[in-house]
Amino acid sequence: MHHRRIRAGNSKTSYHAPGVYFDSSKAVVAGDQVFIVGCTGLELDGSGFVGQGDPAAQAEAAMASLRTLVEEAGARLEDVCLINTFTTRHEYRALIYPVIGRHLQGVNPVSTGVVVADLAAPYLDFEIDAWVVIPRDREEGHERFRLTNARGGFLMPNIDYGNARVIKANDHLFLQGQTGMSLDGRRFDGASDPARQAEVAMQNVHTLLADAGASIKDVCKITTYLTDAADTPRIDAVLAEHLSAVRPVVTSTIVKDLARPELNFEIDIHAIRRTGADHERRPLADDCLLATWPQSRSVRAGKFLFIQGQSGVALDGGGFSGKGDPGTQTEQAMQNVRVVVEEAGGSLEDICKITTNLTDVAYRSAVYPVLGEHLRGVHPVSTGLVMKALPRPEMDVLVDIFAVID
Repeated sequence: MHHRRIRAGNSKTSYHAPGVYFDSSKAVVAGDQVFIVGCTGLELDGSGFVGQGDPAAQAEAAMASLRTLVEEAGARLEDVCLINTFTTRHEYRALIYPVIGRHLQGVNPVSTGVVVADLAAPYLDFEIDAWVVIPRDREEGHERFRLTNARGGFLMPNIDYGNARVIKANDHLFLQGQTGMSLDGRRFDGASDPARQAEVAMQNVHTLLADAGASIKDVCKITTYLTDAADTPRIDAVLAEHLSAVRPVVTSTIVKDLARPELNFEIDIHAIRRTGADHERRPLADDCLLATWPQSRSVRAGKFLFIQGQSGVALDGGGFSGKGDPGTQTEQAMQNVRVVVEEAGGSLEDICKITTNLTDVAYRSAVYPVLGEHLRGVHPVSTGLVMKALPRPEMDVLVDIFAVID
């Protein structure tokens, strides 16, 4: 059965992107997976915006939209497994997390929160991504391990926000974003030492995977957030030690800030438990511009396809197209996406979610028409972020894609 795309439309008539031709949906249901558009203060019908200048009001509107879309997809709020929160200022975290905690009381998702340079429009202070899985057994639901509350912890000691460290949802495993924090949330190791933070994070990853009955070999994709690109070599050395034999898909960005100023590094892990043969991994070229340790450009686990963040770097790793030209970089990125999806047995119509990372909000006008042309009629859900930097200084755009091969 083809994916079900909810509230499919085009941005040309929307409140925040008038005139830009980009087909998208508010939610996509692909088997047991529900992908949700990045929710903000924008009304779901695109007619207006709630909460300008008030991040808490934006969070209220976003969480109401999230509940509506989850229910329209045939799921429940309790099926939410992962949330990623994006704010444009660190101080907004204290305003938005009490709202999220109230709406998700008893849900205990895993979560990652980063401070980005900008969002899609100047009036946006907050955006939330949610990943939802419909349980095979509604009575049993998902297994949530190491339930904790932010209150009294190191990161947000004054906020009532319950979460899990790892969730097993059918075959998918979602891990809390890992840093130099201890798993009980009380201690931090590695201040001013990003490599030590990465080592603690990866030790935590091994422990959490074991809690859920999995191992490092089940890891499909990692997303890393750094606060300083200069830390990349030291962090990569740690990641290589733990993950070279696994060859995951990797997307990396440089963010403005993380949950506390002591944090220089955070890693998100997405794994799928193997039920037989290993996942199908298509390695990057060893001399690829984007990799200093063995990685894959795609990992297929059953019907699910993880793709490395794509940019102006050619798939053979040997060249870069479009320096100073975000539109040309996007064209190369989408040509890469088509090749990678098709070699895994799918098509562009299998794409469910796209996250577009830019280095300047002004680049949207050059980037989205190119995305719109390649994804005409596909209608993925979409999130648009502006990062402090991308893995290489010549990069202006990095496109992250999730697909479920129908």
